[in-house]
Amino acid sequence: MPSLPPEQRSPQDFLPEKYPILTFPEEDWQTFCQNCQNLELPDPNPFRKTFEALYSHLVGVNEWLNLTRLTTPADYLKFSLLDSLTLLPVLESLCEEHSAIVDLGSGGGYPGLPLMTCMTTQDFTLIDARQKKVDFLNASIPIIPRTGKGAAASFRGRDVGRARPDLQHHAEVVTARAVGKGVELLPDAYELLAQGGVFVLMKGQSWPQEEGPLFTEACPAFGFDVVEDTELSLVPGDPIRHIILAVKKGRQDLRKMRRYC
Repeated sequence: MPSLPPEQRSPQDFLPEKYPILTFPEEDWQTFCQNCQNLELPDPNPFRKTFEALYSHLVGVNEWLNLTRLTTPADYLKFSLLDSLTLLPVLESLCEEHSAIVDLGSGGGYPGLPLMTCMTTQDFTLIDARQKKVDFLNASIPIIPRTGKGAAASFRGRDVGRARPDLQHHAEVVTARAVGKGVELLPDAYELLAQGGVFVLMKGQSWPQEEGPLFTEACPAFGFDVVEDTELSLVPGDPIRHIILAVKKGRQDLRKMRRYC
């Protein structure tokens, strides 16, 4: 394929069939399966071909569009797939068939694409401010066999009322992984979530010291209450990760919000 900058690429360059299918080395896949079992996640074997197709597409497009640094099978399986799937128990407890889920700042598609693979009846919208990444996501979604709706769109969450009024105050769940500081995402989550909806935030080991206190303090001003902070490690000995749940319970207090914006 000619070496062209992303802005000169055609829509055809996003198509999955443009790229060879890669398979996971058996040792890496079995390690991934064992890690899933250790975390009490569903058996990933029924989804292996879909995960390999998603990986192949990601690696192919990543050659000319910066989507991820995690391109080896072992890194992808652990830090993209396994990390994303740790949200499954949380989302399955919060969602029913056709529940609306928004992945905020999807980028290369994680956690949104793996969650869509395993949660086949929910309606997913993956949003990112960068149109090229949305083009990639919209080419990836048809890879996944599912009955629920799935699409990607380009806008910032707080601009949903202008960009996609049908999605404003509509989602039961909003997820965010590796997007930005938690407190800075509260205005986006507020505009996307229905009343009683849950903001699910994935953070690293520094959360309790660097971001958590300010996030918890700011939540009431943005109409949220923090209800849970779950700690886990992807494998024994790894750094602690956090899954934070904040429920949209009230209205925003514009005067108090100014302290955090």
